[in-house]
Amino acid sequence: MKDAVTRLNYCQYLLVSQINYTLTNFADHSERFSHDQINRYLSGEKITPRLV
Repeated sequence: MKDAVTRLNYCQYLLVSQINYTLTNFADHSERFSHDQINRYLSGEKITPRLV
């Protein structure tokens, strides 16, 4: 079973991603999270620039 996406996972992705910040890119480059998992996480989470 894959791990659950956390705010830390998503924020780290945003910080290290140089150009492509898409959900699809995150899923393609992560063995731990599927596109659907990330999508469900983001639909229920409010992440402001201040949190990143």
